[in-house]
Amino acid sequence: MDLILAALAAVVATVFTVDLVLDLRRRPRPHVAAYAVGIGMFALATWALAAALLTEWNGFNYRTFFLFGAVVNVPFLALGSTFLVLGRRVGHLTLIVVGGLAAMAVTLVTTTPFTNALPTSGIPHDIFGDDFSFGPRLLALIGGAGFGTILALLAIVGVFRFWTTNRAIAIGNGLIAAGAFAAAWGGSGLGFLGEAGAFAVSLLVASTLLWFGYRLTRRARQTKPVVPVVVLVGPSTRSPERAHTEQLIRELESHDLRVLCPAKDLEQWGAVGFSPIEANRKLLEMVDQADVLLIDLIDRYGIGVPAGYAAAKGIPVIAATAEGNRIPRPFRGVAAIEIYYHRPSEVADRVKNYLEGRG
Repeated sequence: MDLILAALAAVVATVFTVDLVLDLRRRPRPHVAAYAVGIGMFALATWALAAALLTEWNGFNYRTFFLFGAVVNVPFLALGSTFLVLGRRVGHLTLIVVGGLAAMAVTLVTTTPFTNALPTSGIPHDIFGDDFSFGPRLLALIGGAGFGTILALLAIVGVFRFWTTNRAIAIGNGLIAAGAFAAAWGGSGLGFLGEAGAFAVSLLVASTLLWFGYRLTRRARQTKPVVPVVVLVGPSTRSPERAHTEQLIRELESHDLRVLCPAKDLEQWGAVGFSPIEANRKLLEMVDQADVLLIDLIDRYGIGVPAGYAAAKGIPVIAATAEGNRIPRPFRGVAAIEIYYHRPSEVADRVKNYLEGRG
């Protein structure tokens, strides 16, 4: 029974990996690539468990099981969620951390000698015996518990982010969070199955939940496309550059983007007035709807508050200014990308490309 459960979990993880690779070939995206690597590692670890249950544990299948199942698979899954939820800038920084962890893990797991003997059956424990000093067990704690927590938290963020706008995506993120918890669960409470059987069940449940969650979010995005919302701030209501701003709005809308501009939609180019407190409240409510905040530094009107607010909320900020100008340091610190343009159409092209690459 233990072998059947482990093999079934390995088959599910392998099919999930193939599904991700096919999706990646159709439309390359960094979060899908990271998920494919993470689930591929999950599949390798589960096949190593099945091989050990079929024969017995040896150095090769244990090191494979430990490296890909306890250390590096969850960090790559968390990397995928980071790209998806927090964007490419944070994702690329996380990639550096995950890559460094993976390099250390490969070196230590493949070279550290065993302190304790491998069992002939069941799930091995404390084989490296490093007592959480700098070694494989410490990396497993960082990779499993640390990045597992990050994966679950990012999935929960996705639940709350999409609960009112796209319930299917929210539920899919909930399944991904449940899959992360199932992987950490380890089958506790299923002692009647035996240690190996309970552990195999936890792997089967985790891979199934992760797969269903991913497919549900993917289907929801494909069948119910959401028009990205760009909140454009920068131009003042009485700016002599109003014609430029109106052209920029038209260019963005021609790229199938929904544009919200406080100067146009709230103040109607100065025809409607608000108190400073009310104006800030309405502005931040508008930013809450944004998929990206576009700051046009045409006259730097009222841009500090929404920029800081968007950055704190995890909403990507794009800073744009005319070629020959400089983007001030505060905005360079929070901007996902910087755009120096000659024509508004160039801004629209870059914003559209950024949103497509991020999604």
